[in-house]
Amino acid sequence: MEVAKPLPVVAEEAVQPKVRWASIGLALALVVGFSVVSGWAALLRHEILGTGYLPRGVVPLFLVIVLVNALVKKVTPRLALTRTELAFIFALLTAIAAIPGQEFGIHFYLNLLGLAYYSSPQSQWFNLFTPHLPSWLVPSLQFRDPVILWAYEGMPAGAKMPLGEWLIPLLVWTPYLFGVYALLVCLCGLMARQWEEHERLLYPLTQVPMELAGEERGGLPKVFLSPFFWLGFFAAAVPISMRGLHLYFPQVPDPQLQRTLAQLFGLAPGAPLFPSGPLTAYNGLLAHFYPEMVGIAYLLSREVGFSLWFFLLLRHTEIAIRMAVGIDMYHAEFLTFQSIASYIVMAFAILWVARHYLAEIVVSTLHRLPFIRTQNIAPRTPESWALIGFVATFIGLLAWSKWVAGVSVLWAAAMILGLVVAALIVARIVAEAGIYIYSAPFRVNQVLFDIFGKDRIGARNIVLLTAMSWVQIRSTATMASGYLVNSFRLGTLAGLLRSSMAFWILVAILLSLLVCHFTIPTVIYTYSVPKLSWWAQGSSLNTANLIAQYLTTTRPLTAHHWWGLIIGALTCWLLIKLRLTFVGFPLHPLGFVAWYGWPIDRYWLSIFIGWALKSAILRYGGYRAFHKFRPFAYGLIIGGTTTLTFWIVLRLFYLTGESIITD
Repeated sequence: MEVAKPLPVVAEEAVQPKVRWASIGLALALVVGFSVVSGWAALLRHEILGTGYLPRGVVPLFLVIVLVNALVKKVTPRLALTRTELAFIFALLTAIAAIPGQEFGIHFYLNLLGLAYYSSPQSQWFNLFTPHLPSWLVPSLQFRDPVILWAYEGMPAGAKMPLGEWLIPLLVWTPYLFGVYALLVCLCGLMARQWEEHERLLYPLTQVPMELAGEERGGLPKVFLSPFFWLGFFAAAVPISMRGLHLYFPQVPDPQLQRTLAQLFGLAPGAPLFPSGPLTAYNGLLAHFYPEMVGIAYLLSREVGFSLWFFLLLRHTEIAIRMAVGIDMYHAEFLTFQSIASYIVMAFAILWVARHYLAEIVVSTLHRLPFIRTQNIAPRTPESWALIGFVATFIGLLAWSKWVAGVSVLWAAAMILGLVVAALIVARIVAEAGIYIYSAPFRVNQVLFDIFGKDRIGARNIVLLTAMSWVQIRSTATMASGYLVNSFRLGTLAGLLRSSMAFWILVAILLSLLVCHFTIPTVIYTYSVPKLSWWAQGSSLNTANLIAQYLTTTRPLTAHHWWGLIIGALTCWLLIKLRLTFVGFPLHPLGFVAWYGWPIDRYWLSIFIGWALKSAILRYGGYRAFHKFRPFAYGLIIGGTTTLTFWIVLRLFYLTGESIITD
């Protein structure tokens, strides 16, 4: 990260449309189809096709489109998709990939039902939630109403699905749900030019679809001609296929792609690496192998790749030191609050670096407002739409919170600002570090509850803020901002205006939300909660228990929490300062920011392998060898995502006792 200088302001010029209406229609049709299939798979099998900021279900779908398009280009060239149109399609699918799954679909509807179902007399939380809920926000406040009861206990034979009962709550919720996504689209659009043109971030995940899109006048992508690509493809496909075959034919050896470090060293499952003492802090280390992350790590800068796995090990070392000095409690809280502090410091650093750029946008936008218009108008900046949209959407969300949900504006503003901070950091990590899956290791609404408590916030606000968090704000798996920065980057690489990309991204998001409004309730009533995936079965109960804990117990902050904040803030600041002061400083602050959470726990070993491979090639072969072996990295990424998706789709129709991998 470097200190920014004022950027030359370039106005968006009128550009002839580069994406035909037929291609836009195809992209939106694929959005609908992907949302339906992905929502069904997530609820019924907990197979998340939209997982990953290079979505695992989108990559093979795009690969099929590229292959079919190459054939069409040979037969009827005028009907073939251009490189720009291919990038546009991938960008829209990326933007909505996680909405039907981890990001929204498997949380919102089940949890909304659970607020009424677990307020029943048979529940330990009788009448704890429903008194705080406006009737227009839920399908029903009565647990014995068919719209609630049938979701959990099954529909009677011949009964009609009570989808009509969802009409009012979904009409009420949709402006808020869409508004949250619109806020993040504007945030990512606001930062796009700064990150792409001035700071020149790598955006490593966008390299893959652009390689697949090929050349404008070519047929098949050139990367397919490299033997290193196919070597990487099969290096990824073979172990994943062995795992898939093992689930259907146990005699096929299981490659154990997901194991602990203890198992990697030959110990029995469940056996600790260290039986006692401070070194038990390392017993939680995982040794998962993800070929796609190995390939991504190869594309990263060496200091980023090194920092991602180094700080993970440093985190375990920190716990070992705490245990050695006699501290055996609050490890998770200590680490979480370090992460919270690092997010805040990093957000300030990002905004400080971009201060001149942001100031130009603000000044230019203000000078063009009718009631402020002056003679000396600053040059027009193309990000004015993003700034105006961000402010208007933020105000709109607060208005919805107060006048529709009845939530305190103060606490709603605090939660939404927390989302903005978390989304900004996740977007930065994805754009610069390219982690395949990553999200904030804390839930913004719960941070507020932990710090201020029920007495200050109030029971009604806790219940409703939690409900408002079921889109984006509570996510610890994926966050929309990570997808959106990649979508904007793909649009830029394809020569599309960011304002135009933002419009179509918002259309795709709204379309996906509307599809979820029909698909997810239909799946719930068709099968009922006890017959859904293991995650869906316990989702609403776990949420009810979580809310009840905040409503019935008090958990004051301890010295561990405060020391976590102080140490996290100082460490992040020091890393940023050292990186700005010393050229080539090997520790990247994003490694520390991203050091906690289940994604980095699972991906650290694959990151280490990719980093080590790149370091060795650079040391002994130089940059020419590094570029020569890039197709191998692309092969690992495409082979891993494509093969895994194949087995996931097969398992949707031919169920096995275990998943291919655990998400």
